Amino acid sequence: MKIIQSTTIAVLCTGLLATAGCDIDKTEEGSLPDIDVSADSGEMPEYEVVKTREGRMPDIDVDAEGGNMPEYDVDGPDVDVGTKTVEVEVPTVDVDLPEDDDGNN
Repeated sequence: MKIIQSTTIAVLCTGLLATAGCDIDKTEEGSLPDIDVSADSGEMPEYEVVKTREGRMPDIDVDAEGGNMPEYDVDGPDVDVGTKTVEVEVPTVDVDLPEDDDGNN
C-alpha cells in the first residue's frame, strides 16, 4: 500500500511541477452570454419556518445569446515519468485471543 501511495504522490508532484513551467499564450478573447432573468420573489416567515403545503418553483423566462470560450495554445515541458519495483518485507503478525468463559476461542 505504501508503494502505491508513494508512487501516486510522486506522479502528482511531477505533474504539478510540469504544469508550473507551462508557457500559455491567449489566442482569442472570450465573452459570457447576456442573460435577462425575470422572476417573482418568494415569501419567508419572520422567525419560525413551518412547512404547511408543498410548493413549486416560479415560471421564468430566460433569454440568452450563446457566448464563446477563449482559446489558448499551451506549450508544456516534456516530462518523463517511470516506475520501479521495490521489495518490501512484511512482518508476520501473531495474535493471541483471550479465551471465553466456556473455554472456546
